Amino acid sequence: MKKIIFFFLLFFISSNSYANNNIVYLDIQYIIDNSDLGLSYKKIVKSLQDKIKIEINSKQKIIKEKEIDINNKKNILKKDELNKNLIELDEMVKNYKNYRNDSAKKIIEEKKKYSSRILEILNPLLTKFVDSNNIVLVLEKKNILVGAKSLDITENILIMLNEETKKKKLLDEIN
Repeated sequence: MKKIIFFFLLFFISSNSYANNNIVYLDIQYIIDNSDLGLSYKKIVKSLQDKIKIEINSKQKIIKEKEIDINNKKNILKKDELNKNLIELDEMVKNYKNYRNDSAKKIIEEKKKYSSRILEILNPLLTKFVDSNNIVLVLEKKNILVGAKSLDITENILIMLNEETKKKKLLDEIN
């Protein structure tokens, strides 16, 4: 029994010494945020956010004006009219909250959509890079505690993605 355990230990220790050290890591979020395509998508999302922000501010202003108007006329209006105005104000606030929530969801969905488009382009490039450089394993940088800078392939992949974007003229399709 001791001989069998000894051979297993010897086998595992010797096999680890021959393991291939072609393990690298990359920062996918950095690539999504800083690629030419990613920057272009960021501009689109930013313009959507700005448009929504203007609409939200406009709705807030209208609600505040209505609230001030109700407070100013509180002592003058009859109880029925006051209640009617308060119901209108509540409805405006509900609509405002729904619009704000729907807008936030819309922005998140747009970001997801653009990220997935970039990842669709990135995946074959990454596969090609891994095959051509005999890489065994690619890890995501956020899951790495400490790693040598020489194992980081983020910039290489970013350059490849930008070249692919120019080659396929993907930026022209966006604009």
